[in-house]
Parts: sequence; C-alpha cells; structure tokens
Amino acid sequence: MVRVIGWDIGGANVKAARLIFESGRATGGRTVRRYFEIWRDTAGLGPLLREIHKELGAADAMAVTMTAELADVFGDRAEGVAFILRAVREAIPDTPLYAIDLDGRLVPFDGEAEDFLAFAATNWIAEALVLADRQPDCLMVDIGSTTTDLIPIVGGKLAAKGRRDIERLASGELIYTGALRTPVAAIVSQIPLRGTICRISAEHFAIAADVYLLLGRIGPGEYVCATPDGRGRTTHEALGRLARVVCEDSKGLTPEEIMRMAAYIAEKQVQQITEGMYQVLSRFDRGFRLPVVAVGIGAFLGASCAQRLGLEVCDPPALADGESPPFSPSAAAAYLLGKALG
Repeated sequence: MVRVIGWDIGGANVKAARLIFESGRATGGRTVRRYFEIWRDTAGLGPLLREIHKELGAADAMAVTMTAELADVFGDRAEGVAFILRAVREAIPDTPLYAIDLDGRLVPFDGEAEDFLAFAATNWIAEALVLADRQPDCLMVDIGSTTTDLIPIVGGKLAAKGRRDIERLASGELIYTGALRTPVAAIVSQIPLRGTICRISAEHFAIAADVYLLLGRIGPGEYVCATPDGRGRTTHEALGRLARVVCEDSKGLTPEEIMRMAAYIAEKQVQQITEGMYQVLSRFDRGFRLPVVAVGIGAFLGASCAQRLGLEVCDPPALADGESPPFSPSAAAAYLLGKALG
C-alpha cells in the first residue's frame, strides 16, 4: 500500500488530495480545500499546510503543483516558487517531496533547484497528463475560481502550444477569467439597462461569484472566496454588490433588473471563454470535433461553451475505485505520484 498527497498551492486557495494505492491502483481518496490569500499572510502558509496534512492523514510521499508564485508579495516568480516548495518541505519534513516541472516530470526536491522557474504554474500539466492517458483526444477546459485552462490533447499527447504563462496567454490556452474571483469590471465595461447602454464603475464592487450565486449556478457553500465588501454570501447581499457596479444600490434597482445584469455578465464571460476555445481549436484539422472535458468549479461554464460549438461534453475520469476525489490538479498530482511509486 502506498499513500500519497498531491498539493495545488494557488494564490487564493490551497488544495490537497490524498490517494491510497494498492497493487498499482488507487482505491480511495479525499480532498481538502482552504481559502488562503498568500499575498496577505505568507507566514501563515506553513501552519495551514500542517493543518491540512493532519486532516488528510499520513503519506509516504507528496507531489506539489502551484500557481501562487505569481503573487506580488514575491519579488519575482523564482522567489515565489522557492518559498512555496521550501514551505511544504519545512511544514512536513519527514515525507519525501516531489515537484512537478513544466515537462510533467516528478522531480525530488531537497531544498534547492537548478531552475526554480521549471516548477512554476504547473497545476494544469498534472491534470492534462492524467487526462491524456484516459481520454487521448479531447479539449480539457478547466475553469477555476480565477483562471481558465484550455488544453488540447491529441493522440494521447499534450498538444499545448505554451508552457510558461505568458506563452499560454498568447496562445489562448490560459484566460484570466474564472467562476468566482474575477471582478465584474474584468468581464464587461458596459451593461444594457433600462433601454440604454450603461457604462460601469471600474471598482471591486462585485465578482463572478455574485453573478453565479444570483443565477443559481453556485450555492453559498461554493462561494469559497472573500466577498468584495466583506459581507455575507446571501442572494440579498449579492444583489447589493452587483447594483454598485452601475453606481447604484439594491434600493435604486429592482431585483429583476439586477438579475438581468447578472445574466448579461454571464453571457459575456461565456463569450470570452468560447473565443479562447475557437483560437485553440483552430490550430487542428479535427479541432472542432474534439470532445470537451469540463472540470473545475466553473465546469458548468465549460459545458455551456462546448454546447455553443456543438462539441460533445464528457465527464472527467474517476481517479480511484470506489469513492474518488473530484478531478483536479491536486488529485492529478497525487495520482501521477502514486502510479510512479507503484
């Protein structure tokens, strides 16, 4: 029996998955997710890692993926990668640690590395490698709280054009829009309202989570990030936040008007993601016949985009027999490590 933990350390969330392997097969697993703004409290990362590790249970080895190195609390991205890897090693010192690099390799980490940037922004690679083994021809559409990854898989191989984030942004494979944390002002610049086109405020008044809470696409329990105003996650409070986008409040607009605003914002976000899918798929002769595997907290958005393109939507694969954790970067990292260790 081999017990493994996969970590996905983002700028606003720390996620971990534990899998148990017997005779080379994962027989069960579980995941933990904690909202954690690393730019506000880098010193809190170590205690949080220990807390999550205690909740998950002991492991024989661990693998790390990350995106938090981009947080502006770090002087540069290499500094961020080094901080994160060392934080994991120091928090759980007695467990062998591996980092997934940009080529998808599991590299043992003992505190130093020749090129720390080789481990930056690798969470999408873990997912795509596992998916390529299970669904050899598809487009992985992973819509998280903050970003969208569009990864083509052809012939069981990753057909991504970019590896580093700047390359992926240019190729359409990374879109900085997500189902929770994205500010409304990053999705639209104006909104139809009362028969006119109303420009909006460039303020952090409301986010995508408010939109999808109002539209019933997520529940309060899935609103797993800070609210812009520090208030609660009820429909009433989300109505108030969205009204402020047009410099009003929920007394100056009717609930129906605010709901129509939410529907328009959601439509524009679907268009953004669909545009990226067009860009990525246009590189392949059979691109617009590839099925879509939609994952992440915003999987419902990925499915909507696929339907617009007339593409089949496939369920993500189960990673373990019996109770399987949701398909995610942390679970994929654990799966890759468990398979490697046998």
